Amino acid sequence: MINALKKLDRKFLIIAISLLVLPILLIIFLAIIQGCSNRKMNYDAYEKKMISAANVYFKNKDMIPTKEAQTAKVTLDELVKNTSLKDPAKALKDDTCTGSVTVRRNGNSVEKNAEGFLNYTVDLKCKDYSTVHLVDKLKENVVTSDSGLYQIDNTYIFKGDNPKNYITFFGVNYRIMSIDSNGVLKLVKEDSEDIDRIWDNKYNVDVEHYYGKNIYKDSQILKYLLNDYNNSKVISKKAREHIVAYDVCIGKRSSNDYSINKSTDCSEVLQGQVISLINVSDYASASLDQDCNSTNSRACNNYNYLYRVAQSTWTLNSVSDNTYGVIYLSNGMMRTTNANDYNDYNIVIYVDGNELYTEGIGSSENPYIIK
Repeated sequence: MINALKKLDRKFLIIAISLLVLPILLIIFLAIIQGCSNRKMNYDAYEKKMISAANVYFKNKDMIPTKEAQTAKVTLDELVKNTSLKDPAKALKDDTCTGSVTVRRNGNSVEKNAEGFLNYTVDLKCKDYSTVHLVDKLKENVVTSDSGLYQIDNTYIFKGDNPKNYITFFGVNYRIMSIDSNGVLKLVKEDSEDIDRIWDNKYNVDVEHYYGKNIYKDSQILKYLLNDYNNSKVISKKAREHIVAYDVCIGKRSSNDYSINKSTDCSEVLQGQVISLINVSDYASASLDQDCNSTNSRACNNYNYLYRVAQSTWTLNSVSDNTYGVIYLSNGMMRTTNANDYNDYNIVIYVDGNELYTEGIGSSENPYIIK
């Protein structure tokens, strides 16, 4: 009887100790998790303080960019020496950190206030943390077969029917089409504007009719695009802060020139554009079908994520045969018509690949998102 009581007391003692120790272990575990979380949050907060310090630094040094696409850069060491920014060794308990902040002037050539926006990009590299830029995230998944991002010389193009190139750009869905040699991303809006617009409707003396003139830089469609850019319901002010000016290809081609040659489209370039349209060669270049060998081949509709975009949309390009013919895509194939015709269109914008990646894998359910 006594032995049985001793065994019972021992069991109660073990249970009592367990009830005391387990909560303590749980508290320690949660503290470790919370500590790691706080450490990550500290890096994010420190990046924001770097940007604030850079803003002060650039103003004090009279280094704020004043012209479209102009940039200025300052290192982390300079910020610590010349501003109130704390040394990362103290602020983050990490003495391995290096970094910089770059500021870029965007949109002042088209914004109504003539000042545009200052877009700050931070870069921070530490022992246990590194800023992730969108362009670097994209290049982690370069492929040589099936849908995905293909490297072509020093540029990159998304190809196939299901590449992971979805991006939600401040609440609006786009597809990333390509990355140029300078790391600039070309985005096309997934949905059209769902409104038919005239490409141009000027009186053309060559035909003595209002057929329009096929000069893009002086066209009605460009005016519509700039109105869209300044319409916050189409492109929000926050989104405009991140759109970079780009030299777009507006070259003319013969009405029977169905080559998939980008150099043809780029035989003429319009500089410093903040919004544009798709090029003729863009669509066919996105197809993985081996029989897609011209911009007038239905085979280009196969294995091509842009098929939905190219159902009916204006392009930047016009024809060289006359002064009034322009080019549009219909069911994925190149077609020509008079400039005074009506058609739908899909907006194209350009974004600096150094934008900070926040989350996403590029799928329709989980698109890329930048900070």
